[in-house]
Amino acid sequence: MTFITTNLGEPALKSILASFDSQQISGRKIMPSESLPETTYRDLLVAAGKHLQTVPGHKTPREFFFEMGRFEAHDGINKYYKTLIKRFDTKFMLTKSPLLWRMTHSHGSAQVEAQGKTGAIIYISDYPAPCQEFCWNLAGYMWAVGELTRAEMIRVEEPECVNHGAARCKFVGEWKQMSSEKKS
Repeated sequence: MTFITTNLGEPALKSILASFDSQQISGRKIMPSESLPETTYRDLLVAAGKHLQTVPGHKTPREFFFEMGRFEAHDGINKYYKTLIKRFDTKFMLTKSPLLWRMTHSHGSAQVEAQGKTGAIIYISDYPAPCQEFCWNLAGYMWAVGELTRAEMIRVEEPECVNHGAARCKFVGEWKQMSSEKKS
C-alpha cells in the first residue's frame, strides 16, 4: 500500500480500496506493514490495475506492478528478512527462495531449479489467487532479489502462467556472471 500511495497518491489508494468489497478490510484501517490474505491482496492488485487504466500518461500496468514488486522486495527484505539474505551470493539466495515464499505467503509453493551459474527457473504452484497483476509483481520481486544479492540482472520472464492455462507459473531468471565467479 505504501507503493500505491507513494506513486498514485492517498486519494487513489482510498479509491482503490473502496472499489472492492472484502470482508478482510471492511470497517477497519489497514496498516502498511500488515499482511493481507492472498485473495484480498489479489483484489487490491486487480483494483489498482483498473485504476491505472483511468490515469492517462502513467506507466503501463505491467511496468507499475513490476516496479511495485521491486519495491516490496527491497522494502520487505531490508526490514524483515535481511538475516535470510547472504548478500553477494545469488546461489545461496536461490536455495532460500522456497523458505522466503513460505514466510510471505499463506498458500502455494515455490520451487527453484538452478540453470548453470547464471540462471534459474522458479515454479509457483497451487497459488489460490492468481491474476496477471500478481505475476508482473512477482517478476519484479524476483528481479529485486537478484539485485539484493548484487547480481546484474538480464531478465525475468514468465513463459508459462496459470492465467493462460498452464498448470503452474514458470519464471526464468538470468543474470551476468560475476567476475569473481569467472575465476573459479
